Amino acid sequence: MERQKVIEVIEKNMNESVELLKDLIRIQSVRGQEKEISRFLKTKIEKYADSAELVIMPESITSDADYSFPLENFKYDGAANLRVKLNRAGKSKSIAFNTHLDVVPASPGQDNAFLPFVKDHKVYGRGANDCKGQIATLWLMLKCLADLGIRPQGDITIDFVLEEECGGNGSLLVVRNWLKADAAIVLEPTELQVVHLVRGAVWFTVETHGKAGHSGSPGTTVSALKEAIKVMNAIEGVREKLLKVSRKEVGKISDFPNPMPLTFGMLHSGNWPAAAPNLAVLKGVFGFLPPFKREDVQKELSTAVNSNNTEIKYNMLNNDSSFTEENHQLVQTMLESARSADISAHPEFMNASCDAWRYSEQLKIPTVVFGGGSLSTAHSKEEHIKIDDIKKAAAALVIFLDRWSGLA
Repeated sequence: MERQKVIEVIEKNMNESVELLKDLIRIQSVRGQEKEISRFLKTKIEKYADSAELVIMPESITSDADYSFPLENFKYDGAANLRVKLNRAGKSKSIAFNTHLDVVPASPGQDNAFLPFVKDHKVYGRGANDCKGQIATLWLMLKCLADLGIRPQGDITIDFVLEEECGGNGSLLVVRNWLKADAAIVLEPTELQVVHLVRGAVWFTVETHGKAGHSGSPGTTVSALKEAIKVMNAIEGVREKLLKVSRKEVGKISDFPNPMPLTFGMLHSGNWPAAAPNLAVLKGVFGFLPPFKREDVQKELSTAVNSNNTEIKYNMLNNDSSFTEENHQLVQTMLESARSADISAHPEFMNASCDAWRYSEQLKIPTVVFGGGSLSTAHSKEEHIKIDDIKKAAAALVIFLDRWSGLA
C-alpha cells in the first residue's frame, strides 16, 4: 500500500473529521446522559463498515462482580455501546479497537465546555482528546479505507463504549459478550506514543469509628478523624512496600519519580470544631503495577487498615494493570507504523488507568494504547487536541492495518 496515497486521502477528509469531532463534543455524554451519542455516531459511521450495531447496556450488569461505581436507582434506559465491524477478505490476523464515548463533567472555570472551537489548529472542548478526538481518528481510518476501496485481510472490530471514566462498564459488557481477536488497540490520549504498560488502580473507601465527645473531656473521646490519619499512614506504608517490588520487576518505570501514585481525595468528618467526631469517611485511589493484581492490593490494604475501628471497601473502580512485552509483535508493528506516519514514537508507560486491562487481562488479548492529545490537558478546562494529531494517528492506524493483517 502506498503511504503517500493514504496521507492524501486522509488530508482530503480532515475537515469532515474535525466537524464530526465538534458535533461529538456538543453531545454532553457525561454519565447517565450517554444514550444519544452512540446513536448519533452510528449514523455517521455505518456507511463505512459492514455492520454497526447498538449493544444495549442491560440493567442486570449492575449486579456483575466487576461492575464499577454503582449509583443508587441508576437506570441505563437503552444507553448502548456501538460495535462496528469490517469483515475480513482473507485469512489474516484480526484486530480489535476500543475507545470511549463518555466524558467527565466540565471543569471549574471551563465555560461553555460543550461548545467546541478551533484555535491555532487545535480543537477545544470537553472530550476533545479524552476521547472524542479518538473517535474522530477511527472514523477517519474507516473513511480512508472506504475511499481507497481496500478491504482488511483480517477482521476489524471497533467497540465505542460507555462509562470508561467511572471504571469501564461499557468495556465490561464487551468482555461479558466475549470477543476474540489477535490483538487490541485502545485509543486514549498518549501524545502519539505506543503505550504497552498501563498502571492499575484500586479506589477505596475507609470508614473509621471513634467515640464522640466534648473537647474538654479528651480522656473519654476517640477522634475518628485521628483514626483516619493513622489509616492514611498505613496505606502509605503499603504503597512503599509494593513499589519496591514493582521497581525490581518492571524496569520500564525506573525513571519515573512516582509511577504508583496514591491519592487521598476526600475526607469527611465531624460537624463541630470542638467535638471529637465518631465517624470519618476517607476515599482515595491506590495506583499499582505488575507483578501485583487488584486482589493483591486489596488484600494488602485490608490487612494494613482493618480493625475494630476501621472498615475498608472497594466498591468503586478497581482496574488491573495492562502489560504487553515491549518486544511483542503488536508493539513493534505499531511503533513501525507510527514512525512511517512521521511520528517520533517510542514504547511508553501510562501513569493512569484505562480500559486496556479489560482486553489484556480479562480477554487475554495483547493490547497497546495509542492516540493523539495529551493527558496533561484531559479533564481540564484547557482540554484540546491538535488537528495534526488526528491526521497522524489515523495514518498510523491505516499503515498498521496493512502491516498487521494486510489490505487489498
